[in-house]
Amino acid sequence: MRKIFAIAAILCGLTMSCSVFAEEGIKTLVKGDMTVQQGGASLFIEGYAMVQKGKANFTRGSFIMETTLKEPSFCILTTTDPIVKGFYVYLKPGDDLSVSVKDNQVVFSGKGSELNQFYVTLSRKYDFKNKQYTAKEAYINRVKAINASAIDEVKNSKAVLLGFTQGEYLNAVYGPYMEEKLSGVADAINKPRFDDLNLQLVPEVVQYYNWYRTINEMMYAKMETGQLKVRNSNTWLADFAGTIDNQKLREAYIVQLTDLAFMDNDFIKIKDIAKAALPLLKDPASIAKINGILARVDQQTLLNKALPGTDFGSYSFQKPDGTTAKISDYKGKYILIDIWSTWCHPCVAEMPFLKKLENDMLGKDVVFLSLNGDIKEEYWQDFMKKRNLTGNQVKMPKGLAEDPFFNQIGRTGIPRFVIIDREGKMVNAKCCERPSNPILKVYLNELLSK
Repeated sequence: MRKIFAIAAILCGLTMSCSVFAEEGIKTLVKGDMTVQQGGASLFIEGYAMVQKGKANFTRGSFIMETTLKEPSFCILTTTDPIVKGFYVYLKPGDDLSVSVKDNQVVFSGKGSELNQFYVTLSRKYDFKNKQYTAKEAYINRVKAINASAIDEVKNSKAVLLGFTQGEYLNAVYGPYMEEKLSGVADAINKPRFDDLNLQLVPEVVQYYNWYRTINEMMYAKMETGQLKVRNSNTWLADFAGTIDNQKLREAYIVQLTDLAFMDNDFIKIKDIAKAALPLLKDPASIAKINGILARVDQQTLLNKALPGTDFGSYSFQKPDGTTAKISDYKGKYILIDIWSTWCHPCVAEMPFLKKLENDMLGKDVVFLSLNGDIKEEYWQDFMKKRNLTGNQVKMPKGLAEDPFFNQIGRTGIPRFVIIDREGKMVNAKCCERPSNPILKVYLNELLSK
């Protein structure tokens, strides 16, 4: 829970008084009596982004924080108290939860206290970062304790607690790995070994903020061990979802991943992927959500100048020795273009995966072209030497901001992956399967077989 302590750190500079984050919902209170006189507390809900739900300063060691909730939610409560650093609390609309410290332990009282006392105590006893237990052992112990609890609040919310702790379990396994894929601090990234690939996923796992990303990582692991077969690059979502037994979770997963693909501007393949997954949906509301997302795709203009079939053969880039490389130079082969910059940590994180993919596809008619977007050439040259980058390394002479190629494919964030066909024509200007995603290899092999 590194992010919790990072959030707690920003509270040290709080100067605001207790504030109400007004929105539609029912008033909910979180109060505290801390061991320090000055400081602050804050409440967050995780999702695509961290949303702050409340903030308060200490008044002689105490605070009252008011928020509104439409539905029960797991929130992160952080304070500048050295004991009450940060943890998850489960809040229901109308709760009046108080937090204090006794004998260096967090103690809850008020409405909603029994469930939170149970879960915080349980999660600290079986902490996923405690080397006394493996992640699987900590998870099993938590599940046993939740199922055995005689506390009414716990029994009434048992399914939610089991789902959330499953989300924490998957995050404990895959979270550090996913962070490494964003940080780009290492030359090689070690994938976690996960021996619980047949874990029975429960629908309440959606209570955990990154549930769909960790499930994806589990699906990738199943692919790599041969437990899961993907028919083609358009059926991966249907094939992944088909392994989820619970229909409610299956539908939530399909809707979430389709929405994520839209947010990632995956406008070239999203319709085919959704079409393959639609037969798995039964709930009219889920079907309507998918159709609503696809209707929005038709309104997008980002890739209008780089639609499949657009000729890109005339574009040229700078080689490390100062000479020029044209896309037309690679005629007869498919080209996977990796657009990156030295300051882009996720770009750097994909490099080991890109190198492996390139090695796996040696001898095939595909060129891997690494296209740098730095403004200053020396940044690029120094980085290539530092990381010993080989292969087809080229640069946008004027950087991302002024490059005509980047302008025509639609300016977005990087890393960005582009696929050009044997004739120098566009196949996919925004390929959202990165080298760390095994579906990219499936996709490339499909194209090569044409």
